[in-house]
Amino acid sequence: MSTDAAYRRFVSYIDRSREYYAAQGYDRPYRWARPEEAPALQPLSTPLAELRLGLVTSAFPLPPAGEKAPLEAPYAQAVEPLPTGGFTADDNRDQSVAPANERESYLPLARLGELAGEGRIGSLSPRFYGAPFDYSQRRTVTADAPAVLDLLRADGVDVAVLAPHCPVCHQSLALVARHLEANGVPTVLVGSARDIVEEIGVPRFLFVDGPLGYPFGRPGDTAQQRQVCVEALDLLERAWAPRTTVQATASWGDDSWRERYMRVDEITRANLAQAGDRRRADQDQARAEGRVRD
Repeated sequence: MSTDAAYRRFVSYIDRSREYYAAQGYDRPYRWARPEEAPALQPLSTPLAELRLGLVTSAFPLPPAGEKAPLEAPYAQAVEPLPTGGFTADDNRDQSVAPANERESYLPLARLGELAGEGRIGSLSPRFYGAPFDYSQRRTVTADAPAVLDLLRADGVDVAVLAPHCPVCHQSLALVARHLEANGVPTVLVGSARDIVEEIGVPRFLFVDGPLGYPFGRPGDTAQQRQVCVEALDLLERAWAPRTTVQATASWGDDSWRERYMRVDEITRANLAQAGDRRRADQDQARAEGRVRD
């Protein structure tokens, strides 16, 4: 994707994903969600400084070394003490762009906690919440989104920030955001796959134009992470119509990731075909072992 002003700047993940998986031998392209009805927009009940905020992520704690990951399902995990292990989000991040394990760039619990301490929000929920990415839109809408809503209600969460990472993560959390909003919880989704989120339609979307897996900015850049959080909170307060998209002021500073992500060319095709074979073998094994969602 060129960054020349004569071309669209942001990456089309729908197009990239279709071409990438076709090169892996998946001939039938995935059909992304496109709800016919507009999303709801739930106004804040009181000033944000009086409300409890919950963070919803598509990152899942990794199992101990040598163990296989369990089936993913919505979960809640204590904010303090912070988890010490890795997360599946690390697998979705471009390791050539920045070091992994810089969690605040995708799970900004410390930055949000600082803002709560300063009175920008009433409080940060004692737990954060995970919603699985799932190619099944039906499962997300009928099972996962209601389960996340129940977890938020159990902790008295008033408003939610949603942080997706991979392309399908953006779809899943966009559908969760629509469900939360329709049931009285104002939301803002912070992510980088603009085309997917806007095709689905969410109440409020803060678009961060950087590599997938870093929705809150560059690893180690606490000022940028904080600014993204502040802009997300501003959007929670100020949006007056659904499908409001605001582009974050954060700049990654290096555009080389645009061409690198899901690159398909004569150099990569053979490797992608082999990767597709391995992926299908892994999927078959997971089905045989009962490690897939029914």
